[in-house]
Amino acid sequence: MQTSVETLLAAVFAGADRKFGAGGNAAGERAQGGTVAGGTVLRGPILLATDLSARCDRALDRAILLARQFDVPLLAVHVLSPPHSLSLGAPVPTDVTPLVQQAEARLLRDLDGLVDGIQVAVRVCTGEPAARLRQVAEDEKCALIVTGLARDETLGRMLLGTTVERLVRETSRPVLVVKRRARVPYQDAVVATDFSSGSRWALRAALALLPPEALTLFHAFELPRGPLRDTSPDTQTAKGFQRIAEESALDFVNATPELHGKPQPRCQVAAGRAERVVIDYVRQAQASLLVAGTHGTGGLTGALLGSVAEALLERAPSDVMVVRQPPAG
Repeated sequence: MQTSVETLLAAVFAGADRKFGAGGNAAGERAQGGTVAGGTVLRGPILLATDLSARCDRALDRAILLARQFDVPLLAVHVLSPPHSLSLGAPVPTDVTPLVQQAEARLLRDLDGLVDGIQVAVRVCTGEPAARLRQVAEDEKCALIVTGLARDETLGRMLLGTTVERLVRETSRPVLVVKRRARVPYQDAVVATDFSSGSRWALRAALALLPPEALTLFHAFELPRGPLRDTSPDTQTAKGFQRIAEESALDFVNATPELHGKPQPRCQVAAGRAERVVIDYVRQAQASLLVAGTHGTGGLTGALLGSVAEALLERAPSDVMVVRQPPAG
């Protein structure tokens, strides 16, 4: 006898994909990808991770826009978190299947009339949301996970949720956190870099969405303290660090194979704490997208989501895409 949520829903999930638009399988028989002006290709389906709340409306619009722009399939996924009692081995309720059907119907309603000409599938899963979303993205070879953030109406700011935090920390796919309304395709992006291999993966991901001339490579560096405590270094020293940072940025660009023989992104460096100066520059430039890399178990996010990544995701006025460096080997 089947006693777990997973086994009870297995039969439901076997036929849970609902397709409309251009047709095809969930992974996308047309997942060849589209090309941006710089010749880079976004390959594979786009996974929209939605909790069916209003917080994901903007993510829905952006995911649809990207799927249409690059001619790739869209897979909309909702994960039902089982009640705590189920994780303790309590009997599986008989109304789980209706919950799945209701969520699936809601997904279809949200997409209805918005996806003409796009190959679309919807899927409802159960379990721990980040783990299930990560697994679906890997199984379907998705190129990108798109989701949203919660908003604290009292504080008037975006809040980083547990699911988004875990996705950013664990998935091998780029995670695009959408904050702004998606009216037009991205026109520009700021790529935060520390010149590491992880930030080169972020640059590559940005090149899949935009041509190189639409990108600004941004590096923040901290100046040493002056000879007296809490004093700034002299002007000559500051200029020296600025020059070194600028030269390192050019070296980083020249060492990126995807940019050989192509227009170059703009390079911008600034002194100060990374989270502050990056956010200030994104705001000043009115960039539509910020892209940052992470080294998985270290670097930007680390074993726990670090303060820099959290600040970028929560405080940056633009959409934010976080890209994890693949493990070695």
